[in-house]
Amino acid sequence: METGSKHPGVLHHYSRRLVAFEHGQTGASPSNTIIFIGGLTDGLLTVPYTLPLAKALPNAYSLVEVLLSSSYSGWGTVSINQDVKEIAQCVAYFQNLRPQGKVVLLGHSTGCQDVLHYLIADGERPRIDGGILHSSVSDREALTKVLPPADYENGVKLAREYVDDNRGGDVLPARFTGALFSTPISANRWMSLASPGPDHAGEDDYFSSDFDDERLKRTFGKAGATGTRLSLLYGGSDQYVPDAVDKGALLGKWFRHIQEAGGVVDESAGIIEGATHTLKEGGKPTEDLIDRVIGFISRL
Repeated sequence: METGSKHPGVLHHYSRRLVAFEHGQTGASPSNTIIFIGGLTDGLLTVPYTLPLAKALPNAYSLVEVLLSSSYSGWGTVSINQDVKEIAQCVAYFQNLRPQGKVVLLGHSTGCQDVLHYLIADGERPRIDGGILHSSVSDREALTKVLPPADYENGVKLAREYVDDNRGGDVLPARFTGALFSTPISANRWMSLASPGPDHAGEDDYFSSDFDDERLKRTFGKAGATGTRLSLLYGGSDQYVPDAVDKGALLGKWFRHIQEAGGVVDESAGIIEGATHTLKEGGKPTEDLIDRVIGFISRL
């Protein structure tokens, strides 16, 4: 996204120390809200397609980018449970602000984990009207794709030792994580993202391609059972997906479990041809995503 520019909108103070930026002209009065949740290292205006999406939405909708404790470099020591607590506060804020309006969560990358976790984790949260998951890539598979096997295993070994020693909140030495991340990472978050075998029990591990039907019933099936309309948008050229993964077959498995539980997979769901992880290329893939999002909200 272009730097050295300004973008009109409203900054909402939805929690004591957290804010959300609503794109649009001051004085606009949309009745419905799409809350955008970015991925690791993201914050306000860091994902390229948010600005064209905000401009393309019908007047009844606005796009809101939410800041969480995990935004920017905060993700390394925060869990998706904390994300979901804060997202629930943001949802409640906009539902109180627009009591007759709809609220949709749009997760990008690790933000997809947040959307799914919001729907299925234990606890009570405000109900949402729809969920869109864009670039729902497995962090475990992405890590094993970009890290040498020895670096992955050494990081897991040390993180496991920290957790077993009741030091899960402690930050791992940079020599174990710095090859990939400049962000301080706790042992707990490393184990959640790396999700080592044999059980792959990391909280963040929702989207790995090797899960069996029983595991998917507990995630996508449970999300389907909420009755929330869902769309999953997957980049056809996402650079973080291992080459061996059949994207169409993977989406098909997720769709099946949502639908078998009584859920609704929106017709917008599918592969965006030519799209990389963040749609930094712009052009037709970005136009495709925008059309799918607008189609989704028109069917709510």
